Amino acid sequence: MKERCLVLIKPDALEKRLTGVILDRLERLELDVIAAKALTPTEDLIRAHYQHLAGKPFLESVVRYMLGDYNPGAKRKILAFIFQGEDAVAKIRRTVGATNPNNAAPWTIRGNFGKVDAQADIVYNCVHASDNAQDAQREIALWFEPQEVLDA
Repeated sequence: MKERCLVLIKPDALEKRLTGVILDRLERLELDVIAAKALTPTEDLIRAHYQHLAGKPFLESVVRYMLGDYNPGAKRKILAFIFQGEDAVAKIRRTVGATNPNNAAPWTIRGNFGKVDAQADIVYNCVHASDNAQDAQREIALWFEPQEVLDA
């Protein structure tokens, strides 16, 4: 089924200059990029994106991480993309790997480049990818205006 998936390249990946490697791996999936932008997210945007984590003890750490507080070299930026194509979410999630890099297959983006700082309770997992097509729709509406998305 043709669907859309939001991908965010997070501050830790930007600081490590992994954008090209990440995009190369995702482009090999033969999906279409229908929107892309660099932005400095607001705290409100991050909290809306992670609304499903409300009340979790690690939410504040996630918010700080996404705002770039732990990666000052990233200059508080995130790169946001919308990929579209057949089974886009499943293909991207398989390539990205498990949320916790310690549980991600070694050939995945998170398995290769992510890390867990257990002492600081921070998961540096490089990228976000929508969990499913419904989440993708909600997330895309948060990160992109309709006019920023190309018709594919």
